[in-house]
Amino acid sequence: MNFLFIVIMLGSGFTTDHEENTTMVYPPYGHCMGIYRAGQDQLSMLLGGMLHFDDPQGLAAVLPEEWDTPDSGDDDELAVYGVNSGTGHVIYNASMYALGFYGGTGSGADELSSPHGIAATETGRVYVADTGNRRVAVLKRSGQRISPESFIEGFVEPWDVAIDGRYIWITDRAAGTLSRYTSATDANPVVVSVNMPRGVAATGFGEYTSGHSACQVVITDDGANLAKFVDGSVTATADLSRCGGSFFNYVELDYHGNVWVTDSIACKIHKFDSDLNYLDSWGQGYGDADDSFLHPTGLAIWDRFGQIFVAESSGARYFWLGADIRNLSFSSDASGCSVSGRLTEKATVVANVYSQDGSVARNLYTGRMSPGNFELEWDGTRLQGDRVIEGEYTLSVNIEPIYSSRTYFDKTWQREFHMDGSEEGQATQGERI
Repeated sequence: MNFLFIVIMLGSGFTTDHEENTTMVYPPYGHCMGIYRAGQDQLSMLLGGMLHFDDPQGLAAVLPEEWDTPDSGDDDELAVYGVNSGTGHVIYNASMYALGFYGGTGSGADELSSPHGIAATETGRVYVADTGNRRVAVLKRSGQRISPESFIEGFVEPWDVAIDGRYIWITDRAAGTLSRYTSATDANPVVVSVNMPRGVAATGFGEYTSGHSACQVVITDDGANLAKFVDGSVTATADLSRCGGSFFNYVELDYHGNVWVTDSIACKIHKFDSDLNYLDSWGQGYGDADDSFLHPTGLAIWDRFGQIFVAESSGARYFWLGADIRNLSFSSDASGCSVSGRLTEKATVVANVYSQDGSVARNLYTGRMSPGNFELEWDGTRLQGDRVIEGEYTLSVNIEPIYSSRTYFDKTWQREFHMDGSEEGQATQGERI
């Protein structure tokens, strides 16, 4: 599970092939010493063979108050909690250099039975959907140790837990409910009917949001659909066909309200914007190659820096949030040119047309652009309004993400064209320049 990375990484620039999908990117070597995938060997090394990966499920990542210092440079040093459902354990980084684990299969106060989702707070509380015991376990972390504190009960099949900075949200798959608790002792939660809900993500009141309104995104219909809720009502939906997916497992929201969801059957991560419009899918299917997954399940995103943690059947993955342009298309004729595509993440975009001598003939766009479809056009004139002379020109589009990866990664597409004639076609993939 992904908490392994917090222990085995001690923490230059990105390298990326121009054909690579960069919606998600690998951390720089200086941040992770080249290790962005961990498996059973690493788990055995750190826990002495006491635990093996057995049905990894939910993940949570948080910066504990006791780890936080005035130096913002250490804000990527997180506590990451992962559910090992088959053994009834929560595995976590007890410190930056050691792993710990809690639980074991059973129904006792310090045991779990087929747990699934998990959430954690900066103050040390950890909430686990203890599915087999029909309860949500409320745990308390003190230093390196986790101990049971209380239970939220009354469920049939609790599946996932989310925290938005104010409320606790819990899905019950068999009961068909999404419940909102003000605290673990809330005896009268607000309950919304949802058909066979699984994963849930919530945002709106935490420290790291871009000001978007409070909402919840729930995987419904037993993994077939996504639904966005605002004030108890569905405001947007998306189904598997929208992204070419097979099965939705767990869902997360990032700083800008974009929606990420794991697909354990297609072995991909799908990304949607805040209105559940499809943006991209990352992963080439099942496999142990860097661009593939081994049945991904749990997902956690640390909003402060755009760190992405993914659990898979035999280990864990660690990424940084990047940016890409999909479906990039270019056309030109004697009067100018146009370029269009789908930006997968909010990014700084610079689009210029260059003359043959390398000077800028016209800037088409400079600034931050939100994810989604875009189109830029050039009418063949300079800023002053006069037409450029006939000749060879180059359109250049550069994108740079606004998360931590911005200082390590950017991507540029270029296309040469002649103003005396026309050509249309698919733009070549981005190249690093």
